[in-house]
Amino acid sequence: MISPFRSQQRHSLAASCVAVSVLLLAISSEAIADDPVEIVLALHPARIDPFAAPPRLLPADPDLKPGNAAVVLNGLMAERQGYWSVWDTIYDDARLTVGDPRIAATDVAGIIPDMIRAGLIRDADWNHPVREDGANVYLGDMQMVRGLLERPLTIWIKQKLAEHDLAAATEGIRTQLACARHMGNAPFFITPMQAHAVGTVAIDNLEYLVAQPGCPNLRWSLSVLPPLLFDGPSMLEWHTRLLELSLPRLKLGIPHDSDLEAWQQIASDYFDLIEDSKNPLTPEQRADLILRCAPLARERLVRRGLLSADAAMVLSPDAAVMRAILDHHADIGRQMRLAWALPSSEAIGQLAKLDGLAGAWDLELDSWPLANGFVKDFLFFNHFSRCTAMLETVESLRHHAATHDGELPAALANLEYAAPRDPVSGLPFIYVWDESPSTATLSMPDIPGVPDDAQQRRTYKIEMVSP
Repeated sequence: MISPFRSQQRHSLAASCVAVSVLLLAISSEAIADDPVEIVLALHPARIDPFAAPPRLLPADPDLKPGNAAVVLNGLMAERQGYWSVWDTIYDDARLTVGDPRIAATDVAGIIPDMIRAGLIRDADWNHPVREDGANVYLGDMQMVRGLLERPLTIWIKQKLAEHDLAAATEGIRTQLACARHMGNAPFFITPMQAHAVGTVAIDNLEYLVAQPGCPNLRWSLSVLPPLLFDGPSMLEWHTRLLELSLPRLKLGIPHDSDLEAWQQIASDYFDLIEDSKNPLTPEQRADLILRCAPLARERLVRRGLLSADAAMVLSPDAAVMRAILDHHADIGRQMRLAWALPSSEAIGQLAKLDGLAGAWDLELDSWPLANGFVKDFLFFNHFSRCTAMLETVESLRHHAATHDGELPAALANLEYAAPRDPVSGLPFIYVWDESPSTATLSMPDIPGVPDDAQQRRTYKIEMVSP
């Protein structure tokens, strides 16, 4: 049975950050549908009305109410236990296409009003004790909230689309994005990943929406969506400090180099975090590993200008190794924050260098969270903005068809409302007119410097339906 409770476990450092690429794979494998190579979009022409207020895909700030959305969303899990008994059905039905009769038969309506209410609340405080426990906090609730946002809400959106209630379907997508943004506000590296996984599902639902006859043009609605569903700088700052916050002894501050007992405790806390609980090292094995790593750790501290050679030589093995690990983590974190602040093309180059530095860590100890995943993380988070920009282009194409007797342009340069560029590569989207007035292909360009197998792409096979 596929259960939303399967991720109810403490959020461990080893599981969450050492293997970020594994987590990305897990997140994508749980999504309702992985990005296909080609998505067929049968579209109806629709003008961009410069005077009408477009439907909002996130709530307007004046419409938000005071309160705590996290309380509402967490309450759904306790109050709607009946959904878990039929989770297999809900999981499968969410993957069905609009119009499939099995979707209409799935009853999810009871959970929707509270979701809509949560989406209209201004704030979300998940009350996770990250300041006290670092990464050792319970995050199973976030995974279950994600499941509710992806599965039952998607079913309800598709039900409304099948009924041609476009206003209700739009409200469902708006709720999905608003609640995903609430998830992204939790100060963890994993919850923004979950938020963007929900955002990708919302993009899938938007594709269904824009293909409906009578759907208003959403060009302006898409253009005002944020590129990220979380506060990027805050998330990066938390991620940089998460190791320090996760070692209990460090709450008292960095101990003096001569405090042997304190450094031994910090090393013990570190092993407890990174080790596989099913196959932990014995105290003797831990001590032997520290002794083997100590000379390289001392060399690093001297090379980095943090200690003189004489001062490094008198450090205890525990102090030398843990000071080197903490410095390495903080240094990579600083460089990561600087890279994310650059334009995308430059950021990818800098993050690729960081992947190499993280992978070249010269100690035998695991240097959480410095796995080779910085570029993958960046691409994962920015996939949402690539998809929304691509849909903006689709809407410009729908406007062109509405003003040119249903015909598509021969090139994007012919659009009255210019197509945005791909926000990650900085390149134009690839548009191939099929020398037919009503069919074309739109796809994401390659990202320079990124291997082909690491790139996330969407391709639209567009067919304009006669007005």
